[in-house]
Amino acid sequence: MLHPAHPRRISVVIPCLDDAVLLRRCLTSLNAQELPPDEVIVVDNGSTDDSADVARAHGARVLTEPRRGITWATRTGFDAATGDVLLRTDADVDLPPDFIARTHAAWDAAEASLGRRVVGVTGTARFELPGRAGDLAAALYLGAYRRSVGSALGHCPLFGTNYSIRADWWREIRGTVDSADTYAHEDMQISFAVRPEETVWLQRDLAVLTDPRPLYGARQVAVRFHRGLHTVLRGWREHPPHRRLASRGLLGERLREVLGR
Repeated sequence: MLHPAHPRRISVVIPCLDDAVLLRRCLTSLNAQELPPDEVIVVDNGSTDDSADVARAHGARVLTEPRRGITWATRTGFDAATGDVLLRTDADVDLPPDFIARTHAAWDAAEASLGRRVVGVTGTARFELPGRAGDLAAALYLGAYRRSVGSALGHCPLFGTNYSIRADWWREIRGTVDSADTYAHEDMQISFAVRPEETVWLQRDLAVLTDPRPLYGARQVAVRFHRGLHTVLRGWREHPPHRRLASRGLLGERLREVLGR
């Protein structure tokens, strides 16, 4: 059902693999939204725990994707969703009660903006760490991600824990996204599908609380970095950086930055 103030339907898609405990919290926060989403889909990616049962108990639609990998799970959820906007988040997040309402507001602002067509809205996160450590860690982690990947793309990248895209745009570009490459970061893969006349809207105050496990251990961080590099290099095969930046009118700007002029 369309809300009179927000003429769009939002489908939430959550890939899940053996995350029943955290998924329960995530779905509880979705059920407590001041403005509920129109659909919640949990994609069970081969769980051996009771993740699927938890999802059903909280009213989510459960899909099974036997091909392991968040790339496949995300594709399955996006393909099955019925909303106008596809909101991707993770099982380990806790959403504030106004999150869906604020997502609508972000899309309202994005669609009213001049310039390139906005095909995605991306937010931020705060890691669950004591005191201000969570904010600081998120600022460093996400800031580095946006700067490095954004430089490769020529626009802000989607952030996998908190982004949404237009459903009609997904149908247009899904054939260019190689979900069989399960080592790639799916949010970066989809970001590379943004075309020269399109862009991603960054809504800095659209934030979720998330588990800090991406930060645990040097090996974990190293693997994430290597997967990111793999995704960027793979994206550059189809979209060489000089051509991508030139098509967005940014090549001269980047050269000036490099030359310090």
